[in-house]
Amino acid sequence: MKIKEKQSILSNFVYTGNVITIRKEGTNAMKKRIVVPVDKSSHSYKAFQFAVNLAREIDGQILLLNVQPDLRTPNVLRYVSEEKIEEYLSVEANGILDHALEHTDCTGVPVKRFIRTGVPKAEICRLAKDFDAYCIVMGSRGMGPVKSTVLGSVSLGVLQLAPCPVTIVP
Repeated sequence: MKIKEKQSILSNFVYTGNVITIRKEGTNAMKKRIVVPVDKSSHSYKAFQFAVNLAREIDGQILLLNVQPDLRTPNVLRYVSEEKIEEYLSVEANGILDHALEHTDCTGVPVKRFIRTGVPKAEICRLAKDFDAYCIVMGSRGMGPVKSTVLGSVSLGVLQLAPCPVTIVP
């Protein structure tokens, strides 16, 4: 193997402490993407702050996500237009993302906002897969109906489906 070939192969590895990450072909500086789903729960905002601190340490980037329920059911569409539903979901999601950003010091950390509609655990994992996320950081419980459980159903679902490591913040 020639020296240039060896250098090319070695340049595809990034060493961070005891972790070796393989850089995809054709990328120069790989930012580690951290997916952070937020809702209106205090747990999700604590997880966001934790993720921002982690991103500072590893030179990462936050993918801030809010997942809204799909309200476009036949019964709802009989009374409300699809445009009004989209407008409502957008206002709700942007309000949640704005609140998270206003109450967290993100200085020096790039943050991209995402709004998805659907099943939260599936959409969180899909975003992580689509962006080849380094990890997912999320709260232990959200705004679901059962607040007294140790681990929320979305957190548990993400743990089972995630394409990358998951950190649950209490």
